[in-house]
Amino acid sequence: MILTRYLYVKELVENSLTAAILEKHSYAESAFWAYELYFSGFEQEVLAGLMDLYETRFKENHPRLGIYLEKKSRELADKPELIAIFVKNLTMKQPHIKESPSGKFVNVKPHHIISFMTKEPDGPNWRFLREVCLYGVLGSSSSSIRENDWRENWMEFAKGSPVWSKRMIEYGDDEEFRDKYDYEPDEQPAEIRRKCIGI
Repeated sequence: MILTRYLYVKELVENSLTAAILEKHSYAESAFWAYELYFSGFEQEVLAGLMDLYETRFKENHPRLGIYLEKKSRELADKPELIAIFVKNLTMKQPHIKESPSGKFVNVKPHHIISFMTKEPDGPNWRFLREVCLYGVLGSSSSSIRENDWRENWMEFAKGSPVWSKRMIEYGDDEEFRDKYDYEPDEQPAEIRRKCIGI
């Protein structure tokens, strides 16, 4: 079990990203989930997942989109806005409807993704998750995390994310790390617990 930058269950973030693209066609929610993975340190993994989604669900009816996404992948390799380009264009399409020969594709600039960048607490740490956890994950994990573990042992699960591993190494002193990054899951209301770990 791995927790992301805002203490979501990674497996459920992946599921929620797929559903937000294919079922909700919501750019805002899809981008939120994609960047939750990206800025947790899973850059290549989320990009590969989006490309796989295109290949398995969109390619047959949207071949021109694939050419566009490959072009952007070469131009913007390792740039965070590439994720938004994938998400924006996938959420605009219906996988089962053939693309129009005159269909347009959308580009995304760096300033368009500022709202998805990793935020730092600006006030008491216990309030932070209530400010940044905008959506709730779908379903429950196959390797379900117990609520008590999320509340009391979250660091054990968070260190599986590169972003948290780096923070723990950087702040070797436990007290200094907790002062800066302990978002106090044990102080969160039920709504936040449901958003992060599912039902």
